[in-house]
Amino acid sequence: MNCDSIIVPHNELTISVDPADSNHIVAGSNELEVFNVGRTVVQRIIAGYYTSTDGGATWLNGHIQPGGFTFNGDPSVAFNKKLGLVHYGTVAFNGGQQAGFAAAAIQVNTSSDGGLTFGRPVVVARGTGGTRVAINNDKPYVTVDNNPTSPHFGRLYVTYTRFLFAQFGNYLQSPIYLSFSDDGGQTFSRPQQISGTSTTLCSQPAVPANAGICNEDQLSIPVVGPDGTLYVAFENQEHAQTPGQFRNQYLVVRSTDGGSTFGDPVSAVFPIYDGVNDYPINVNGRQTLSNSQFRVNSGGNMTVDPTSGPALSSTNLYIAFSDNRNGTVVSTNTDIVVVKSTDGGTSWNAPVVLTSANDQFYPWATVGLDGNVRVAFSDRSYDPSNIQYGETLASSFDGGTFFSSLRVDTGLSNPNDSRFVTNGGTTNGKATFIGDYNGLDIGSDLVIHPAWTDMRTSAYPNPPPGAGHKTQDAVTASVTD
Repeated sequence: MNCDSIIVPHNELTISVDPADSNHIVAGSNELEVFNVGRTVVQRIIAGYYTSTDGGATWLNGHIQPGGFTFNGDPSVAFNKKLGLVHYGTVAFNGGQQAGFAAAAIQVNTSSDGGLTFGRPVVVARGTGGTRVAINNDKPYVTVDNNPTSPHFGRLYVTYTRFLFAQFGNYLQSPIYLSFSDDGGQTFSRPQQISGTSTTLCSQPAVPANAGICNEDQLSIPVVGPDGTLYVAFENQEHAQTPGQFRNQYLVVRSTDGGSTFGDPVSAVFPIYDGVNDYPINVNGRQTLSNSQFRVNSGGNMTVDPTSGPALSSTNLYIAFSDNRNGTVVSTNTDIVVVKSTDGGTSWNAPVVLTSANDQFYPWATVGLDGNVRVAFSDRSYDPSNIQYGETLASSFDGGTFFSSLRVDTGLSNPNDSRFVTNGGTTNGKATFIGDYNGLDIGSDLVIHPAWTDMRTSAYPNPPPGAGHKTQDAVTASVTD
């Protein structure tokens, strides 16, 4: 998709198909820009967008304006069927300048011409720097209520994590916040904390003062059910567990009044085998996989079955994630796991593991108008050495009980031969960052569009010491079955 540059890296993919036109697709990614200012080489991260009007055969490229910031990323894209708009959510920051990451803001850029161009950003939530208390907003995700019979048809929802730090950068909390817009992203409601409280589910926090308050969270995903009910899934680390392990659980909250109020959180799955002792650690102190240095997390997404409901009690939801339940800290064997609710998130079925050899990671799920469940993920089972990865699309035609797999890439990607993000060359060409997630969507024509970071293009034939050859491209496929 990234015909603007085949040299600089593109990662962390999001993709959305227009519900009114299956040939109209908009995607996004982080993009590392490298340019000269005089004799100085300057790097910045800027969100890129990719728009197709021919079902993904060709793509127009552009950049999302970061407003008054120098960096923006963590992309998410959603179509607004009622207003004919495309919304693009990002986190924006200054990368060490003017309080840097500690002042990260959540922003939304909107396109009124189908993703050919995007306007200036509207700030949803501002961060604050300072020596005493700092607010760092992170990991936004956007969705729109595109159900014509819903009382909130056309409402744009944004969820994100609000990190609060005390003096000297000491972590205090990270609850999930929500804001919404009814005028196409021009103005937003006052952000509110939605992750809730539970003396049972959130009894073992990292910060003792947070006991019973579910505010050690990350990786929120909002979805809207057929009746307009808003569901938000997020990972939380406060459940009872082995002391010091801090394995996550997936919590789900829901709102039946358009995001004004929420019920108590429900645990969809615990434990997720992603604790501090479940993965090897890379040079940056982040969890990684065996034989590599790029960071990984267990997060995936929640998706709703559009053919279920419309009553809340009969709405089907799915959450896909990855963890290392079948591996060890010495030899990882991460798997994709799916859990399902048939009653609007009130209760959840036992996990279904999409078992395969080696490591699978960065899952994303969606359900088409045929009710079939699709999960795309990066997959190292195609490489006996468990280093290079391809992309797999798993499909369930029985409501998430059994999944069949289809390989959709045309060649393996090698994160250990990276031109960029190699920790200043200390990892000898092993990438420390290839994104935190990938994307997947399906059109009303039932064509499936996974999007992922591909690492086959050689950026430079003779890289400097400590770097590799490959860059990171934003790619997609069109899959029919």
